[in-house]
Amino acid sequence: MAKGALTGSRVADFSWVIAGPMATKALAGMGAEVIKIESHVRPEFVHRDPLFDVVNNSKKSVALDLARPEAREIVEQIIARSDILVENFSAGVMGRWGLDYESVRKIRPDIIYVSGSGVGREGPQRDVLAYGSLLEAFSGRANLVCRGAINSRMEAMGIMPAWTDPATAMWEVFAILLAVHNRHQTGEGAFIDLSMIESTIALFSQSLIAHQSGQAVSEPGLNQEHGAAPSGCFRCGADDEWLALSICSDAEWRTFCSVIGQPHLTDDPRFQSQQQRVAALAELNAIIAKCLSAADIDELEQKLRSAGVNASRSRNMADIMADPVVEASGVFQQQGLSHRTTSLPWVEADGWRGEFLPAPRLGEHSLEILRDLLAVNDDRIARLHQDGAVYAAALAECSAVAEAGVA
Repeated sequence: MAKGALTGSRVADFSWVIAGPMATKALAGMGAEVIKIESHVRPEFVHRDPLFDVVNNSKKSVALDLARPEAREIVEQIIARSDILVENFSAGVMGRWGLDYESVRKIRPDIIYVSGSGVGREGPQRDVLAYGSLLEAFSGRANLVCRGAINSRMEAMGIMPAWTDPATAMWEVFAILLAVHNRHQTGEGAFIDLSMIESTIALFSQSLIAHQSGQAVSEPGLNQEHGAAPSGCFRCGADDEWLALSICSDAEWRTFCSVIGQPHLTDDPRFQSQQQRVAALAELNAIIAKCLSAADIDELEQKLRSAGVNASRSRNMADIMADPVVEASGVFQQQGLSHRTTSLPWVEADGWRGEFLPAPRLGEHSLEILRDLLAVNDDRIARLHQDGAVYAAALAECSAVAEAGVA
């Protein structure tokens, strides 16, 4: 994907929470102008939590009360000038505003309309309300990682955080890029009905193969790599320091034994071949666990990696953000003095990972969009703002300053 591949494209972004905003953030990073259509009369849009700042970078915010005909007229004008529309409201919401796909096609015939939902816009469950945490269970993912008693110390392995959202965002970006490419070739738009359930299930290929071949589906939290031995997460030194290992060949086994100072293990008749080691995995893992129990995890990880052995310490986000290699990659971008945000998950030869500006304030760009894109004059903008059809942050701030001066 070339830098700025979507430069010149415009997105009418009705998405909220995580999945949709993560997708439109990526589009913004690739150069699209993303106009975030928000409500200034609903608390879920007014409230800006830290998550909002991480998934809504480089977007423009227009705040409207879509219960008002004047606001819907503005939205239709924005759509008429847009290439892509993204929404993930509950079933029927866009239709009640007259903004369902068939209605929008009359405004912009070649629109790429992306509708994200829990289980899709068709079928008997299309009206079911769905949140990522519930879909973790519905999709089968929770069963893979937390069947039985949930271990509260297993970071990100329960029903939260909801992996259904980033999985859906990934597929959503792919689908939009394909639709954009198709429109360049044919001039035709598209309707993309994206199901969070299907987006998540599509990632469970191993479970699918196991089930269809009559094998027992892996138990949740299975601490081993298929065909590797030793394999698992081994405690090293401190109480919560863990090293993941997957030894997959005789050569790697010999190197591993040498690095940990246990070369005699290569002569043990129980562990002569990879097949024997896999058959005796439980016994072998117990021996390795004892050998590594007092090891310095940082030193051991470095030695094993340098020797070509697959090994990695288990890290949390604080570790990742402090890692100099990750820092140099540019995967995180600084947003002012307060926090960092994630970049595009690929990098150009010159280090480019997309350009991400801080997330917008509610209605921050209402004036810009109304004046520059829609050519609405200032008198009408003032009336729309006063009547509550539009919220423009700049006008609200001016009013607040004026009132303070009078007081």
